[in-house]
Amino acid sequence: MSHNPSELPPYSEKHDSEEKSTPTSIQTTTNRIAGTINTCSVKDGQVDYFTVVRDSPTSYHVSLTIDPTPIYRIELVSDSTKLGDIQVFPANDPNLPAIAAARLSTNPKKSKTEPAATTCVSSPHDPNSTWWPLTRSSTVLLTGIVSPIPIITVPGRAAITHNFSWEISSEPIYRLWWCGQLPFVPKSGFVHVPRGPEYQFAAMTRKSAAGGENILEIRRGGGLDFELTVLLHFFVLVHMEKGQLL
Repeated sequence: MSHNPSELPPYSEKHDSEEKSTPTSIQTTTNRIAGTINTCSVKDGQVDYFTVVRDSPTSYHVSLTIDPTPIYRIELVSDSTKLGDIQVFPANDPNLPAIAAARLSTNPKKSKTEPAATTCVSSPHDPNSTWWPLTRSSTVLLTGIVSPIPIITVPGRAAITHNFSWEISSEPIYRLWWCGQLPFVPKSGFVHVPRGPEYQFAAMTRKSAAGGENILEIRRGGGLDFELTVLLHFFVLVHMEKGQLL
């Protein structure tokens, strides 16, 4: 059977680039297994800096040192029916309940059994919430103010609870130290002293009558519960030293 040439489709050449194309899904755009996803770990050693500003004798707010926008509001509460003596609220909505709180001991320096304070950084209104103690210690390995603190050590995984120790001997600068060996460090490579800067997870300095600021330095990657605990501890430590943030 013959065909009229005018009925045939026009002639065109097929090139390899048209017949075989590489799926974009397998194209490599970075030199990392994680691709373009960025994570932050406490082992990176990066820190954020915050300032705590006094708004009234019983009210403060916290913000980044590079941005004055308030992030959280801190209230010192004296009501006998209080949730906690120190309460942390989101700064953007005055109607939201406290997201973290601390309860202070009435006699933090003389009692050997009662914690100086307890802190809760997850649903403090819930009667089943966990409150972590903050106690004085003078053992061979732990000296200062000691507390278990929830902290994320592996990005994307749940927080663990680990013991930390506040060094307050250099007041008005307080430093928070990780107790024991760091994550993913074998016992053979761990020494109790001297501790290097990788063991310091937070530091705080108080404003004095001569000037300065209330500054918090907090290691990145530990999670919100860790950071809120450090914030609460700042106020607790000042209370234990019979002081007041200016």
